[in-house]
Amino acid sequence: MAVYSCSKEKLYMRLVVSFILLVYSDKSDIGGADGYQLCDKGTVYSARAYRIPECSRAGAGTPLVQILSLSDGERITSIIPVSEFEGDQYLMMLTMKGYIKKVSLNYFSSIRSTGIIAIQLVPGDELKWVRRCTNDDYVAMASHNGMVILSPCGNIRALGRNTRGGVAMRLKQGDKMASMDLIPASLGKMLEKGSESQHTHGRGSTGPWLLFISESGYGKRVPLASFRMSRLNRVGLKGYKFSLEDRLAAVFVVGFSVGEDGESDEQVVLVSQSGTVNRIKVRDISIQSRFARGVILMRLEHAGKIQSASLISETEKKTEELQEAAA
Repeated sequence: MAVYSCSKEKLYMRLVVSFILLVYSDKSDIGGADGYQLCDKGTVYSARAYRIPECSRAGAGTPLVQILSLSDGERITSIIPVSEFEGDQYLMMLTMKGYIKKVSLNYFSSIRSTGIIAIQLVPGDELKWVRRCTNDDYVAMASHNGMVILSPCGNIRALGRNTRGGVAMRLKQGDKMASMDLIPASLGKMLEKGSESQHTHGRGSTGPWLLFISESGYGKRVPLASFRMSRLNRVGLKGYKFSLEDRLAAVFVVGFSVGEDGESDEQVVLVSQSGTVNRIKVRDISIQSRFARGVILMRLEHAGKIQSASLISETEKKTEELQEAAA
């Protein structure tokens, strides 16, 4: 797992053992894998993972400017570990203004040191989310106003690098995209058949779910079956009912890692603007309908708003425990 942070003065990448395992999990030769960094200006860079010095969890890490030829003002949006290039693999990209694009991973098999264009951006737009997918997967997108669209990746036409992409969601005035996550192909049949009337919202309802987190510290889980499949360039379905001053901070697909009781084994880490960190078990977050406001996950008071949210799976938790035991 790669964790990065940005500031005006420095851009650091912290590398932990789990990132090495993730990159080379299917490779016996660790020199063959690349890490692909996509910046908010639509450029993709490539770096051999072995060039990044290994360090401890507490280490500051290596400045990315020592590894990549970043231009002034560029910020890293996503880091995609790649061990090999397969014909059925794609990069799904979503911009802040709601443009979505699917590009074959093979287009990035050879990248010059100064990077190559991955997507053309309209003035004022930024590339915010990038995920690796196949045509059998599904993409979930949400806007700041709580509108949600779920769509099969196979219905999104693959394009070349020097294109803008299509409209993912019809955004209302003042609205922007807030998050994007992928739903594995194994859940496809359930999503195609799911409907609001077929699913309950109580504690006994089964996953997976969409986990919504608002900027004011509220959150909830909504069963994926509550959302029907939709084409792109639509308004979407209401997924969250906000107060006047609140809006969506993040959305995650949860419930893939479950315990014996059928509940989620994942955790979510919330960070406020003041630097306060809170770690919450996903199973403790209430399951509600699409129109509910949710429950308080983090009392912010003078801490501002939720700055970022990260999902931790059971596999990552076990890796973290092993690292702490070895320290």
